[in-house]
Amino acid sequence: MSRFAEKLDTLLLTAQLVADTDVAALAEALRAGRRRPTVAIGSGGSAIAAHFFARCRETLFEAATEVATPAEFVLANNDLGQSDVWLFSAGADNADSIASVIAARARGAAHIRLLTRNPAGVAAGALAGNPGNMVVNIPVAEAKDGFLATHSLVGSVLALLFASDLVTVDPWGDELRAAVMERLRERVHPSTREAVRARFSDVRSDDLLLLIADPQLRAVAELIETSVWEAALCPVQRTDIRNFAHGRHTWLHHREERTVVLALISEDGRDIWARMEPLLPAALRPQLFDFGNAGRLRTAIGIVEGLVIVEAIGTATGIDPGKPGIGDFGRGLYEEDGLLALAQQFGPAVRHKRAAALERDTLSDDHSCVRTVGAARRNALTQACVGALIFDYDGTIISDDERFGQPRSAIVDELMRLDELGVRIAIATGRGGSGGKALRAVLPPKMHERILVGYYNGAYIQPLSVDIEVERPASDPDLAETFAWLESHPELFTGAFGGRFSDVQISIKLDNIADPAAFPAALGESPCIASGAVRFKRSGHSLDFFAAGTSKLTVVERVRQSLPEEAATVCVGDSGGRDGNDNELLSHAHGISVGTVCDRHDGCWTLFGKTLTGPEALLRLLQALKRDSDGCVRMDVPSLGLDSFAEMSTNREHDDPAA
Repeated sequence: MSRFAEKLDTLLLTAQLVADTDVAALAEALRAGRRRPTVAIGSGGSAIAAHFFARCRETLFEAATEVATPAEFVLANNDLGQSDVWLFSAGADNADSIASVIAARARGAAHIRLLTRNPAGVAAGALAGNPGNMVVNIPVAEAKDGFLATHSLVGSVLALLFASDLVTVDPWGDELRAAVMERLRERVHPSTREAVRARFSDVRSDDLLLLIADPQLRAVAELIETSVWEAALCPVQRTDIRNFAHGRHTWLHHREERTVVLALISEDGRDIWARMEPLLPAALRPQLFDFGNAGRLRTAIGIVEGLVIVEAIGTATGIDPGKPGIGDFGRGLYEEDGLLALAQQFGPAVRHKRAAALERDTLSDDHSCVRTVGAARRNALTQACVGALIFDYDGTIISDDERFGQPRSAIVDELMRLDELGVRIAIATGRGGSGGKALRAVLPPKMHERILVGYYNGAYIQPLSVDIEVERPASDPDLAETFAWLESHPELFTGAFGGRFSDVQISIKLDNIADPAAFPAALGESPCIASGAVRFKRSGHSLDFFAAGTSKLTVVERVRQSLPEEAATVCVGDSGGRDGNDNELLSHAHGISVGTVCDRHDGCWTLFGKTLTGPEALLRLLQALKRDSDGCVRMDVPSLGLDSFAEMSTNREHDDPAA
C-alpha cells in the first residue's frame, strides 16, 4: 500500500475530529469580515484551502476574495488598513508563512487570521497578544501529511464548511455533519477508489493531463493540478471550460494520442461541456466528473474526490503521491528563506517609500535598491550626534484637529527635556504669528529666546520671544502683485476668493480652489509666477505662495551656524511629497517625515510608514532621543520597534518535503 493511500484510509478520523470541534469563533470571524476586503494566502496544499475559503465567502456573502501565494503577498504594496488577511499554513513555521505575517503587519492589515494544525508554530506565536488577530487550531488525526497535503487540507476545508453553515440564517447543524461523514465514507471506500483507479488506468507518466474546469470548482482544480505536478505523476495543464477554446486546443491537434482530458463540471457548465465534447478529437481519453451545484458542501466533498483522483493517477503511473522521491536539492529549495529575508527588509518605511517611487514610475534605468537606501538612512540616524531639532508645526507638532489649540503636554515635556540636554530647537512653519503664540503659551519663558522660528515657510525668522503680530515683516512686492492677480481671477475659486496675504506669504485653503488639478497650469498666467519670482507649495490644508528665495532650509542654515561641525540637525515634518512644503527640509540623511514622502530615494523618508503619523509619531521620535555615555544625544532606533518580528525564523518542524 502506498503512503498516500494510507493517508486517505484515515481521513475519516480527521473529519470526525473536526465535526466534533466547536467552530463558533471561526464562524464569527467569517461573519465579522463579510464586508471587508479580504486576502487569502496559501501555497501548495494550503493554496487549495485558500481557494475553498474564497468560495465560502462568495457563496455566503457574494464577496470577492483575493487569493495570493506568499511571494505575491509579500511583494504587493497596497494598503491593508481596512482589510482582513487569512493565512493558511499546516505547520505555521515555514519561512514563507512567517514572511506573510511580517508583510501583513507591515502593510497594516486590520485583522490577521491563521488556520493551522500547529498553534505552536512561529507564525502563530507572532499573532498572539493582538486581539484583532486569531489563530484557529485545526485538529487532525495525523500531524504529518507526507509529501502532499491530506489531513491538514481536509481538516481546514471541513472547519470552514461547518463554520460557514453557522453563518447562514438557518444552519443545518448536525444534519450537515452527518451528511459530510456519510459522503466522505462513500468517497474513500475501497470500492469507490478502485472504480476511479480503473478510469485512469491507461494514464502514462508522459501523457499530458489537460484539466478543464468550471471556474466555480477552482479549489478542486487547484488540488489536482498542484498534486499531479508536485508529485511528478505526469505533465498537467489547467484551464477553464472556455479559455481552453482560445488557442489551447492546438495542443490536441498535434498530440491527441498523448493527452488525457479531465473535465470538472458543475450544473452551470454542463451545457457548455455538452457542446464542446463532440468537437474534441476522437483519440482523446476524456474523463468527466460532475460536481452538481458546486456549492460549499459539494466542493468540500469534491476536494476529497480530487485526492482519490490523484491516488488513481499515481497508481497508473507507478508513483506514490505521498512519497514520490525528490532530488537532493529539494529540501534546500523548500527551506530557503529568501522571501522571509525580503519581508524583513520590507518594513513600513520601505513600503511607504516604495509606493511613492512606483507611483512616480521614474524614466531612469538606474534603479538603486530602496531597501539598501532605507537601511543606510536608518543607520545614519542611529549614528548621528544630534545637536539640533527643527520641526514643522501643523501636522507634525499638532494634528489638523488641534490646529486651533495648543501642542500636547507630552510633546511639550519632551521639548523641555531635550532643551535641558542642550539640543537646539527650532520651528519651520508655513504659519504666521498664531504658531508662535501657541508655543509661547506652553513653553517656559526661559526657552523662548533660544528657539528660532521660521514663519511663512522660512520667509521671516525670529526668536520665539518675538511676537510677529507686533513686529511684522516688510511686504514683498512680487507677492502683493500675485495676490492682486489672484483676486482678479474669481473663476479659479469656489465662491469668493478667500486667500490671505501676510506680507511675505499668500495662503489659499485647498477647498477654495475650483479645480485643483488644473490650478497649477492656470497659475502660469500670473507674471510673477511665470517669471519664477514667486513659488508655491502645498501644506496640509492650504497652498502657500512665497518669494523664490524663501525656504525652510534658511532656518536650518541659521541654526547650523551655532552648532559644532560634527553635530547633526534632525528635521521633522509631515508634507514630504514632491509638492509638499517640507520636502526640502526633509530631503537629507537626517530628515524624517511623519506624513507623506516623495519618490526620490535620496529625498524624504519616514520611519514608521503609514502606521504611525503626525504628533503620535513625533512623540515616539522625541522619546527615543537620549544622551549616551559619551555625552551625545542620539536616537535609540531599536526602542522605536521598527523591526517587529524581524528576528522571527523557522523552527524547522514543519512537514518534511523529502518525506
